Amino acid sequence: MQLEWLEDFIELARTRSLSRAAENRCVTHPAFGRRIRALEDWVGVPLVERKQPLSLTPAGLLFLDAATQSMGLLLAARAQFQNLGMNRDEPVRIATGRTLARVFFPDWYQSLHAQFGAFPVSLVTGGAQEAISKLSAGEVDLQLIFSSPLTRILIDSERFDSRVLAQEELLPVSAPDAQGRALFSIDAHSDASSIPWLGFSSTLSLRGVLAQHLAQLPQRLALRMMYQADSYEAILEMARRGSGLAWLPRMVVREALAAGELVIAGGPDMQIGFDISLHRLRTNRSERVMRIWEGLP
Repeated sequence: MQLEWLEDFIELARTRSLSRAAENRCVTHPAFGRRIRALEDWVGVPLVERKQPLSLTPAGLLFLDAATQSMGLLLAARAQFQNLGMNRDEPVRIATGRTLARVFFPDWYQSLHAQFGAFPVSLVTGGAQEAISKLSAGEVDLQLIFSSPLTRILIDSERFDSRVLAQEELLPVSAPDAQGRALFSIDAHSDASSIPWLGFSSTLSLRGVLAQHLAQLPQRLALRMMYQADSYEAILEMARRGSGLAWLPRMVVREALAAGELVIAGGPDMQIGFDISLHRLRTNRSERVMRIWEGLP
């Protein structure tokens, strides 16, 4: 079966005239007729009622729908491939978390744009372990994550290169009371069992940062878990509503603190530093990836 036979048949169905369809297809009337018969032989049933006025058989009507859909899909695929052929500029593939994608990545990409010029990026979001798996498998070129004890264990320094891009901190925050003080505040000597805690699900990399810090305090805090989520933004919203105490990255709570919707709920010993880091599989020697990597401050 030839593709032009489908195009002939669709044109014949449109015009309902062998002579006009042949003219529109720029072939002679006899040649056009032979191509329609060849298509019918391939399908195995008559498609056209050859009497005046010309019409399609019931099988022809069914086949017209299939032919029209097939041609549409084929032409769309060809157009997509032609566009890809015109733009062979492969994107830099980056795996990151949802919060970093929303809050950190746009400004960071702008700084790269200013330094290296515009380049395409394909950004995928997910948990830290998922991002590490994608990087290990070569499914992405770079991994942008919050550093935690867990990620440091999973990232083999012999296989991966790592760069710290920025320092961040986890801040204990709470909605304010009527006097503007924290509804829920905490220090190393608090009766933490009375404080409702809005915590991180196990998929969030900063859970390890927080757990390590709390374990090193002179007195164990028996926080009362009331809510946990795998989204920093979801925890932020619950904290805004006065549902409990939460530790959240400064970049996440900056606007809420400035607006007075949240206040700091603990002293410096409850504020926890961590890194935003970038990782690359050492075997990935892509020219653009290496140019970016080597140009980082």
